[in-house]
Amino acid sequence: MNNLEKIREYWNTRSEGYRQQIEKEREEHKDEFYKEYFRQIPEVSKVLDIGCGPGFFSLLLASLGMNVTAADYSEGMLEKAKDLLNRNGYHDVEFCRADAQHLPFADASFDAVVSRNLVWNLEDPEAAYKEWLRVLKPGGKLFVFDGNHYCYLYNAEYASIQPKVDASSNHVLLGIKTNVIDDIARDLPLSRQVRPQWDEEVLGRLKACAVKSEVLLWEGEKKRLPVRFAVTAVK
Repeated sequence: MNNLEKIREYWNTRSEGYRQQIEKEREEHKDEFYKEYFRQIPEVSKVLDIGCGPGFFSLLLASLGMNVTAADYSEGMLEKAKDLLNRNGYHDVEFCRADAQHLPFADASFDAVVSRNLVWNLEDPEAAYKEWLRVLKPGGKLFVFDGNHYCYLYNAEYASIQPKVDASSNHVLLGIKTNVIDDIARDLPLSRQVRPQWDEEVLGRLKACAVKSEVLLWEGEKKRLPVRFAVTAVK
């Protein structure tokens, strides 16, 4: 079994715990933070939520009046996303099982592409960025929210803060062991990169415009090494 299928199976097992995690985030109104970014997208825009997981961004985007396509390689995550959107009255969202590195959509299909907690998990993240730009319309916007989740494996500075990162984690594991994804992460290219500098360089090389990044801190957090960050760009 290749790593892509191992990753899919792992996130299938994590789908219920991740659903509970995003419900807690919504209860804490953390979706409000992302609204400030997504208000840059005009209403009724066609938006691709790639790596949609249990539907956190898909629900937020639908509530802002977007025409949403929610895509994930994990069928377990897609089922959770469908249930969340249906329970909240959004029945027009399109769902698609897709590999983020090889999208099944035509060129220039979307006004915006958004992603959360996905890029670190990819075997070929540069290919993914190339694909995401391909399916964007000229002038379309890219919003990536991600993290340096496994830098601690190869970077001493990140290893020194990992206990604090673990202590502040809101992951809901439901008894699922993370050793599968931990082992895979050792071979993933972005575990060895300190980001978002890598993302800025790659998107620039792919001819994206207005590439910007921002280190993300929740209220009360102190500035430290970049753990969570946002990267935005325009095609």
